[in-house]
Amino acid sequence: MGSSKTEVVKIQVAVDLLQALYTVQELEGLQFAKRVAANIKSIEEKLRPLDDTMKPSKEFEEFAKIIQEVQGDEEKKIKEFESQNSHLVDERKGQIAAVEKMLQDDIEMEFTNIPDSALPRTINAKQLKGLERLIV
Repeated sequence: MGSSKTEVVKIQVAVDLLQALYTVQELEGLQFAKRVAANIKSIEEKLRPLDDTMKPSKEFEEFAKIIQEVQGDEEKKIKEFESQNSHLVDERKGQIAAVEKMLQDDIEMEFTNIPDSALPRTINAKQLKGLERLIV
């Protein structure tokens, strides 16, 4: 398909690059699309442990649903419900802290390069900036 490179980056950099790739995945051009799809697949696979860590427990999801339903009613009810379920709140805060720490960790990534010649004519400067690590 094309050349690739292996690079060690912060997980946050990989997350940002994945977001940039999502924003351009509907642009036209076969060679561009192949390279974008390959990079998305590669990054998603490497970031799976981060996704697993971010996923809230079933209990917390149920708790959050109730909080959303009560949200417009009373802040006092919400605070009371949160204190009754402080273990769920603390568990979720722990998950968020773990994710924030993980984002600063290094990860070895293999990126598929995107040559200038494969770039679609309709790409804008913001999209181009997001992909600059991949463009050769």
